[in-house]
Amino acid sequence: MIFFDVDTQFDFMEPGGALYVPQAETVKPNLERLLRAAGESVVATISSRCAHQPGDPEFQMFPPHCLEGTPGAERVLAELPQLPSQEIAVDAVADAHTQLEAGKHYVVKKIVFDMFSSKWLDGLRQRGAFRGEHCVVFGVATDYCVRACVLGLVEAGAQVQVVEDAIRGVAPETTEQTFAEMRAAGVEFTTTDAVLKSLNPEQR
Repeated sequence: MIFFDVDTQFDFMEPGGALYVPQAETVKPNLERLLRAAGESVVATISSRCAHQPGDPEFQMFPPHCLEGTPGAERVLAELPQLPSQEIAVDAVADAHTQLEAGKHYVVKKIVFDMFSSKWLDGLRQRGAFRGEHCVVFGVATDYCVRACVLGLVEAGAQVQVVEDAIRGVAPETTEQTFAEMRAAGVEFTTTDAVLKSLNPEQR
C-alpha cells in the first residue's frame, strides 16, 4: 500500500491561504489520522508539495501561492507521518535505480499542479513502480491536483482508492465532474475509517 498526500499546505488548507480550498480545514482531522497511521503501520507515503518561485508559469492560471520559503508553502501536518523522510527537489531527474521503500516518506516538490510533473516521480511511474499497487489518495484540491494524481495512477495501472472524507474541491460543479470521471476510470471511493481498519482491523 502507498499513501498519496496531495498538497496539504497552508495556502490551500487554511482560511486566508493564498489559494484556499473551501472547507479544506474540515478534513484536517482525517488527514492527521491517515498520516499518523502511515507512521504506525509503516506505509510508504508520498506527499506532493508546491514549491513556487515568483513568476512561475502556473501563476498565469492561478494566483501566486505556496512560494518557497514562506509559511503558506509548508505542510499543515509537517510532523507527520513519523517515518524516515526524503525530500525530492523540483529539478530532481528520473533515476533508473530508484525504488520506493516501504515505511519511508517522500516529499516531492513541484511547480505544476500535477505531481507527475516531477521527473523523478514520473520516472518511477514510467518504470511500472505503481502498477498493481494499492494506492490511497487524499488531500486537495479534488478537481485539480487530486484529480491529476488519481488519473495518473490509473494510467500507471494502480489500484486506486480515494478517501472521500479526506478531500475537498474548489467548486461543486467541477468536483462532481471529477467524481464521475474517476468512477468511469474504475476508481474506488472509501473513507478514513475503512482505510484505517484495513491497516489494523483489531485496533482501529
